[in-house]
Amino acid sequence: MSRASFSEYSGSCKELGEHIHLGTQAAIKVLHTQLTSDDVDKFRTEARMIAHLSHPHIVRVLEFGIEGKTPFLVMDYAPNGTLRQRHPNGVELLLPTIISYVQQVASALQYAHEEKVIHR
Repeated sequence: MSRASFSEYSGSCKELGEHIHLGTQAAIKVLHTQLTSDDVDKFRTEARMIAHLSHPHIVRVLEFGIEGKTPFLVMDYAPNGTLRQRHPNGVELLLPTIISYVQQVASALQYAHEEKVIHR
């Protein structure tokens, strides 16, 4: 998996956890992949890069690590659920709602681009 990035991992498992010292909720995202020794430094570099992003429409990475060969991210918990949960398949959305979502995503991508982070 030598050219892997977060977006290329085959999937992930998300769990709700509590920060041991802060007592705050956090989402734990376990990536379904096994890193090779060549991938470890790349994962750490990429995780540090995204952990520095601070934008209202980007979920903040609080911590990251590797357990055995399995990478994970600890992220802010987003209590309002996913868009898929909020708008199930087949539910028609109003144009103003769609425009709002597109603007939020565009804003986040522009910020990431300005920070020299490329979403693949």
